[in-house]
Amino acid sequence: YCLTTYQNTMMASATANNNPLDYPLRLCESVAFILHGILGLCEPFTGCLRSTFQDNGAMPTWFWPLAGSVLICVAIINFRGNDVVILMNQAYIAAFHMGGVLYHNSLGHHPASGVGPGMFVFLAFAVACMRAPIWMAFGGLMVCYVFAVGLAKVLVKPKAASDAGRSDESARLLRVD
Repeated sequence: YCLTTYQNTMMASATANNNPLDYPLRLCESVAFILHGILGLCEPFTGCLRSTFQDNGAMPTWFWPLAGSVLICVAIINFRGNDVVILMNQAYIAAFHMGGVLYHNSLGHHPASGVGPGMFVFLAFAVACMRAPIWMAFGGLMVCYVFAVGLAKVLVKPKAASDAGRSDESARLLRVD
């Protein structure tokens, strides 16, 4: 039913492909994803993301290159002309970046650290609203949130500094008795 409603809406209105902000928003997403994808692919060799985020091994090591390669694919697919493909792409973008917000939150980072990934959730929602009815975009956003929460619970395992390879002596020195 939802797909039929969506198709009828799209046939009745050609505004989805004519919105002047659609292409620039997807371009911003894709440029950022290619850059972040390269960082993710290089992570096993550089350790730059893990050290910057100070996650102490909270994410599995295989996650970063996998996420990097998927982000590069998303950046490329973001320019396909098919509305359904672009909407699915935006759903992935929203879920992935909601997961980023949850990742920073579970590591105890400052709440402002969620603004970066949160911005891409907003961009994905905006692009989805340009291509589908707002109720459908909002419903999709809620489904993506549930998916992101589930994946964050499975993947993000915050570790204390003593669990991340510090010696017992240095961990003892960090404790306040």
